[in-house]
Amino acid sequence: MKRLLVLAVLGLFSLTTYAQSAPADPAQDPSALTGAFFKAMQDEDSNKMQSITTDDFSIVNFDGNTADRDLLVQALSGGHLTVETATPSGMRARSYNNDAAVVTGTTKFKGSLQGQALQSDVLFTAVCVKQGNGWKVANVQFSPIR
Repeated sequence: MKRLLVLAVLGLFSLTTYAQSAPADPAQDPSALTGAFFKAMQDEDSNKMQSITTDDFSIVNFDGNTADRDLLVQALSGGHLTVETATPSGMRARSYNNDAAVVTGTTKFKGSLQGQALQSDVLFTAVCVKQGNGWKVANVQFSPIR
């Protein structure tokens, strides 16, 4: 009987741990969407990048240059932008009227742009907007941490 009780408690604990660690749906959660954005960059997945960003998406890179979605997708698919590491941490999301959210955090970015090595600790801000039944990334801005 004691063994059965211990097994039941362990099973319940395992189920609870699994349920808490299940990833959120990026289309329903701005933080998960921002994580999916960084994963698409790291995987150099231009199709995913196109599907999770708005038509008028823009990005501001470390030195203040901007690019739209088409340019970012071309850079990823053409090998002009390679990303070795870009895992976000310390993310904080703030939602406004359930239609817009601002997600901030940091990442250690390592990769290259047109053969030029990039490596920096970065603060980021992602603006996510509700479109239809889900969220999309509308803007991302990177600022190097000095």
